[in-house]
Amino acid sequence: MSRLDQAARRLQSALDRLDRAVVAKTAQGGTADDDLRTALEGTRRENARLQAVAAQATTRLDAAIGRLRAVLED
Repeated sequence: MSRLDQAARRLQSALDRLDRAVVAKTAQGGTADDDLRTALEGTRRENARLQAVAAQATTRLDAAIGRLRAVLED
């Protein structure tokens, strides 16, 4: 697993914990703070963007590795 994959998993785990905390606070009769909700939404968008970047990097690296292997085999 690459460092980028590990970072993405840690970020997703943090988002999940944050989401559970907001749900728990709301379930206890409290109201979720608008700033917290906004931060959560922003973090989710950033997570999605980073996952897309990681997928693109993976695709490019796989292609480069394939080209290197082809050159080395000739």
